[in-house]
Amino acid sequence: MGLANKASFMLVIGTLFITGCTITQKHVEPEQVEPTTDVKPQGQPNPKPRPKSEPLYPPASTVIAWHAAKCGGFKSSSDKSNYVGENELKRLFESICLLGASEPEKALNQLEKSDHAFYWPDDIKQYLWLQKQYLQQNLAAKQAKQALSDEMEKTLSSLATIEQQLLLREETKEQ
Repeated sequence: MGLANKASFMLVIGTLFITGCTITQKHVEPEQVEPTTDVKPQGQPNPKPRPKSEPLYPPASTVIAWHAAKCGGFKSSSDKSNYVGENELKRLFESICLLGASEPEKALNQLEKSDHAFYWPDDIKQYLWLQKQYLQQNLAAKQAKQALSDEMEKTLSSLATIEQQLLLREETKEQ
């Protein structure tokens, strides 16, 4: 009988080991949570539903072609796709070309507004960043030119004053 008990004991232990012991595990019944319904006030509109298709952004080569078309007369092939922000980018490039040299501050403000108005993909964002750097350098050059011009004006006025004083001295010596 000792051998039969040992064999049955080993059989039970083996079965529990293979199937996993569920005797020691606690059975936790999940709590049933009632779904809460948030009631929105009547004055707030519902958010817009998301479009069924992802928005189509222009590739960087197309954006560069638009910029070249507005600034340098470069002719780009027309694409029949409607891109997100196409009209805004074309107007921005036109104003940058017109205002970039004369009023870089205004062009820079327009570029900032356009940059924040849309979510641009990385390649377009980088191109707009390059345009921003160009305008900032243009603005810095304009300010440096103005400072140099002011300094030249001061120097010329002081030279004119010195010349007048020398002429007065020469006239007093002759008399």
